[in-house]
Amino acid sequence: MAIEIFNWPVQTATQPSLDVKDRIRKAQFGDGYEQVTGDGINPSQFSFPYSFTGPAARAMEIYNFLSRHKTKSFVFTPPYAEKGLYRVAADSLKRSVKGKTLLIVTATFEQAFAP
Repeated sequence: MAIEIFNWPVQTATQPSLDVKDRIRKAQFGDGYEQVTGDGINPSQFSFPYSFTGPAARAMEIYNFLSRHKTKSFVFTPPYAEKGLYRVAADSLKRSVKGKTLLIVTATFEQAFAP
């Protein structure tokens, strides 16, 4: 099965930021020396808070796409960053009504290292 591509717009009014979570191992020695290394082969993981506010039909397309990608990866290019594989973070996908014809879809995209 092919990896799907996230093709919907990123709305920059919410000032999205690409966050990084680093996993680091440290060993502290008595003489003040500290040995530091990354934990694993992918010690840094990016996450991106996504939000879309718009027409209900388009918002539902986005919501359905993201619902399918809680356990499998999709291709996404964050603003000013490199294209990569991402998944929807557990319990982060939400939708809410804003007026009669508008929906808000929010989720957090977490970098994935395999499909």
